[in-house]
Parts: sequence; structure tokens; C-alpha cells
Amino acid sequence: MNETLGRGYARIEAIRAARGEALAMPEPGAPPPDRYNSVYLTLFVAGAAFLLPFNSFIMAVDYFQHHYPKTTIMFDMSTVYIVSACVAVVTNNILLDLFTYNTRITFGILLSLATMLFVAVCNIGWDGFSLSVSYTINLVAIGVVAFGCTIQQASYYGFTGCLPPRYTQAVMAGESAAGFWVSLDRIVTKYGFRQPKRSTFMFFVFSILILLGHSMLHHVMMRHPLVQHYLRLTNESRHRRRIQLHLNPTEDATLMESEAGEPSYGVLKLQSPAPSSGIAEAENTFSFANPVYSPTASAPVPLVSPPPSVSEPSVSPSATLRTPRPSYKVEDVVFESPERPTSWRNFKRGVLARWAVARAIYPYMVSIGLVYFTTLSLYPGIASEVPSCRLGSWMPIVLMSAFNFFDFIGKIAAAWPYEWSRSQLLMASGVRLLLVPLMLLCAAPRHSPHIVGDVYPIMFSVVLGFTNGLFGSVPMIMAPSRVGREHREIAGNMMTLSYNGGLLSGSLVSYLLLSMLGEPADMCRIYPTPVLPTIPPVPTAGNATLLLPIH
Repeated sequence: MNETLGRGYARIEAIRAARGEALAMPEPGAPPPDRYNSVYLTLFVAGAAFLLPFNSFIMAVDYFQHHYPKTTIMFDMSTVYIVSACVAVVTNNILLDLFTYNTRITFGILLSLATMLFVAVCNIGWDGFSLSVSYTINLVAIGVVAFGCTIQQASYYGFTGCLPPRYTQAVMAGESAAGFWVSLDRIVTKYGFRQPKRSTFMFFVFSILILLGHSMLHHVMMRHPLVQHYLRLTNESRHRRRIQLHLNPTEDATLMESEAGEPSYGVLKLQSPAPSSGIAEAENTFSFANPVYSPTASAPVPLVSPPPSVSEPSVSPSATLRTPRPSYKVEDVVFESPERPTSWRNFKRGVLARWAVARAIYPYMVSIGLVYFTTLSLYPGIASEVPSCRLGSWMPIVLMSAFNFFDFIGKIAAAWPYEWSRSQLLMASGVRLLLVPLMLLCAAPRHSPHIVGDVYPIMFSVVLGFTNGLFGSVPMIMAPSRVGREHREIAGNMMTLSYNGGLLSGSLVSYLLLSMLGEPADMCRIYPTPVLPTIPPVPTAGNATLLLPIH
């Protein structure tokens, strides 16, 4: 089949329908309905659940700052989380073809759940470790949680890339709901339990209960007819693509989705026979008349003339009489089992596919990377360092709650029917960088910030949260639609890789911003009042005193 003189494209479904046979792959048709929006709500809960452990650690900022005073615990936890998340994204891309969505997501759920239980019971409830050991346990725990949560996140984005775009928006709205729910949870537990250890323990218990509920909902959702319908379409698309690559390995991958309703095409390579040949040569000729290329052909039948629409190569009369010609099936050639490729060939093909996808969606990758670079430069590290004499230990909780609530609003706003252009997304992501110096001036220097008052940092947190939710969601929603269905999972994973790259670089820059704050202040001096000079009394005769000015 390598000595090719021409290529024919056969419409498989039309051929089989004309022959009165069942179709090899059913027509997609209308997808099953998502009654009661059960799949949407489950993915919403999933988005909240796989970020819940990280948000639980971050929103316990008052407990960790009280338990580990004068440390960089919030910066360290954020950086460890992001580094572990980047490792998880790379691992997920490598293992993409080895494990199913369900296996990867279940693994991430169990890993996160077990780690949260250990921290809640052993490190917060029991608290039998020394400060240095407890500090290390927290960092290791958040690294393990990050690995499990990111495996879930990357798998969910790859999974929802196979579904309509509204389901990707459900996952991203759920991510913001995680922050909003955890903020409310922390406010209630801190207000209801005055003791920091007890309030933090109950705070983690509530998060663990949500993870358990998410695990049950996920396994129910995977059996939903709507999910099974779109997974079947994706698998069929991949199957056709593998056949096409096998028949023509040098052909570039086509990333763009075909128009809806177009029939699928199989690939057939034709080889012209020799002008004159005997029976032996005829048996090795690749033609519609040769039964050797029709594995399901029946026993020899009388001579049958080929249909007028099929152009056959000429074969000698003796070979024709002695070689029966059963009716030929195009799909028998198209769907022959291909030779098993080597692991290196699979690896090379995967790298090329990811490079092609990255070239198609790079503006969205840059946009989402910039958005989360800005966010992690300020949140949670710098936000936890903004002082307030009026709110005290409540100030970081108020700032983070404002961020999480408006991040939730921004992700809901991402569902508005507005078509954002690539240049608009890149420009909006760049303008967000102005929030970095503004928020920094609310905390630097520690003893007397340049921007004083509680209103300004809260306002900056609101803007930071809303723009994070909006411009962090739109690129993630739009990117998978720019490639073919068979490459949408790769697109989702590439976007997650860029997302985590922005998180990592932003968390590292936050250490640089921390060094600009100066030494920790022991006393609240947000509004410094100058000390007025005292005038010592001057004794005079007659027990009278005279006050003299001091120069």
C-alpha cells in the first residue's frame, strides 16, 4: 500500500446504507436531554470540590498566622501548592492515554480526601507535633492535596472539552463557588467557635463532608446518557483519526472541527495492476475485484460485472475467469487492524499533536497565564499582609472573602453571550497588572502604608476577584472550540498547563513583593500620630512655675 498512484475517499455510511446494511457508527443525532440540569450541577459541585482543599488551607489564614507567628506560612503553602500542581499537570499529560477520565478523577478524589482527614485529625485536632514538624507536615500535606486536586482539575477540563461549552463554564463557576463557600464557612466557624483550634477543626470537617458528597455525585454522573453520548462521539472521532493516520502517516493532523452534519470519510489507497499478469500477479493486486483484500468476502461466486460508478483496473481475461469477484466492501479495507505502533512513535505523535494544538490556541494560553500570574502575585500572600487596626485578624478573611465572592460573580458573567476576540482578552489580561502596585501600596511599608484605610484594599480585592473570574474563564471556555473534537481533551490540558504556569510564576513573584514590605511591625501604626514635644516646667520663686518653649 506504500506504492500509491492515487487516493480515493469513500463515504462509508452512504455505501453501507445503499447496501442495506447497518451503519458501522450511528449518526450522532440529538444528544439526550440533561433533565433537571443534573450533569451541569454535578460539574458545578466538582469544580467546587477539587479546589476545596486548597481554599480550606488558605482561608484558615488566621489560625496559621497565630500558630506560626512571624513566618511566611501563607507564601510557602501557595508556592508548594503551585509547584506540585505543575508536576501533576505534566504527569496528567503523560498518562493521558493510559488511564480513563474516571480512573484519574477517582484517584485525585481519594488522595485529597485522605490528606484532608490526616491534617484535620492529627495536625489540628490532636496537635501533638512540634512547631517545626507541624509546619513541615502542613507543607507536605498541601503538596499532596495539590497533586490530587490538579489531576482532577486537568481531567475534568479534558472531560468537559468533549461536552458542550456550558459544561466547562459549570466547572469554572464551581471553582469560584469553592472560594465563596469556604469564605462563608470560615466566617461562621470563626464567629461560632472562639477557640482558634476548635473553629479550624470544624472548618476542615465541613470541607471533608463536601468531598464525600462530590465523590458519590461524580460516579452517578458518569453513567448519565448525555455523558455517555458525548464520550462515544469523542471515541469514534479518535478512532477515525487513528485509521487515517495509519493509512497516511505523513498527513498532518487536522485540528479544525468539520461542519455539523457532514458524513465521515474513510481513506482508501489504490494501486494500479500490471498491464498483463497471470493468476499469481492478480492475487496480489489491490483492486475492487480481488477478494484477498476483503476479509469478510464469501465463497467464490459467478462473474459479476462491477457497478458503472466504480472504475476497475483492467485484468487479463484468464485471470478474471479464474478469480471470482465478490461484491467489495469499502469498510473492510478502511477498518483493517493497523500495525501496532511503537512507544516512541506514540510519544512523537503525542508531542506533535500537543504542539499543533498549542499553535492553534496560544492567544488563549497567554491570556489565562497572565490572568493567574497577576492573581497569585497578590493572593493570598500580599492580601494576608494588609494591616488593619480596626479589623485586626479579620482583615485577611474580609479581603479573601471579597475576592472569592466577586470571583464567583465574574465566572457567572463569563456565560454572557458575548464573543471576546483574542486581542481583547490579551489586552484585558495586561491591564490587570496595574493591580499589583496598587495592592502593594496598601501593605508597604508595614509600619506606615502609602495607601491607608480599609476601603481601598477591599475595593482592589473586589476588582481583582471579578476580573479573575471573568478573564480566567473566557479563554478556558473558548479554547477547546478552536480545535477538532478529537483534540479537545489535549486543548483542555494545554490550557491547564498554561494556567498552572501563571500560578507558579505569580507565586514566585509574591516573594519579591514580600521583601518590599519591610520588617514585620509589632504594633499597629496605620495612622501614625507624631509625638508632641513636652515642655519641662521651670521652677521660680514663690513656688510658681514658668513654662518655657523648647527650640
